[in-house]
Amino acid sequence: MNEPKTQTQTALSLSDTLVKLPSHKFYRQTFMFDELLAILLWAVTRISYDVKCLVDGTRCRAIQPSWGWDIGTVRLLAIATIKIRGEETPLEIDCKTGATPTWLLPDSAVIQSDTNLVCREPRQVGNILRELKEELQAACEETTDFLVPTRLGYPAIEFLHPGQEWRQAEMRLDLEISFLSDNPRDGNGQTRTNAALNKPVLPLGEH
Repeated sequence: MNEPKTQTQTALSLSDTLVKLPSHKFYRQTFMFDELLAILLWAVTRISYDVKCLVDGTRCRAIQPSWGWDIGTVRLLAIATIKIRGEETPLEIDCKTGATPTWLLPDSAVIQSDTNLVCREPRQVGNILRELKEELQAACEETTDFLVPTRLGYPAIEFLHPGQEWRQAEMRLDLEISFLSDNPRDGNGQTRTNAALNKPVLPLGEH
């Protein structure tokens, strides 16, 4: 009962938080947090039409260790991870929904979709993600430092939430694949959906 409430609070706070990047990674240095997430998501969707379809959700088959083939919806998630200085647990945010990522597939899982060129043939999730990260760096080089750490780590950012002081954190961008089965195995018999998936993907500079 507590987890959905926490996710909602996190999503709502994003629109009130100001983020300052270490340099002009994009077209300026300071953004509202939800605006920055939208830009990162847009960078992923510009790789190709099929990648955008994966971000929105694509019907597919999936097989995981210890499970047989299953049918459902697969999504490519752009995940922003914020490690706040002085705190042990990082904050992971799905750039599309603003919520904590769920139903992630392991790298060893295999997915296949008849309607998407990224996984038209059965492919391991780990191989897909490695390929897409390389394509993302080529499509939007501003994301490189957030995807591949330097010897000093991932980029340091500053953020300001109303009523608080500026705080420092480390930010990274990652890609994961989630799978929402048509036959959920979580024991409650309910279909797992998220209305936030209808959130539009904005082009760079628009909000």
